[in-house]
Amino acid sequence: MVLTVLACAFGQVATAGEQVLEFKLVVKAIDVKSLEAPNIEGQSVTLTKMHGVAFFKDGRVASKEFIFNTDYNKGSGPFFGYSTYQFEDGSSITARFAGTARAGQPTHGEYTVVSGTGAYAGAKGTGTFDGVPSKLTGANLLNGKFTITTP
Repeated sequence: MVLTVLACAFGQVATAGEQVLEFKLVVKAIDVKSLEAPNIEGQSVTLTKMHGVAFFKDGRVASKEFIFNTDYNKGSGPFFGYSTYQFEDGSSITARFAGTARAGQPTHGEYTVVSGTGAYAGAKGTGTFDGVPSKLTGANLLNGKFTITTP
């Protein structure tokens, strides 16, 4: 009864078992370090720190901070990084992500949940994210989804 009342008052509550968390995400680069490879036209390696806000389907909001690395040739190539979603109640989900970018195509990547805190302590799981075409200047819009199991 108490859990039902809390769930109604505060939105989705993380409980033991599997959860699917869908969200929309807006992200912006904070710090970008990019180096061009000598003698290889169009080859670059970039390390980027970004920040964003995720709006979850269940009404919750999370701040997202992440770092990632790219190894691109003319805008295409592999990327990987680590991101932490911090919810308003202090709970968090940290995931490693990876994918392969293709110049001119929307971004797609896959998550592997590596840790969680609070309601997500001990969480394991996977997820995906996909770039959404938009006219935002200096920011990117993505759709994402986690499938998480908590103890």
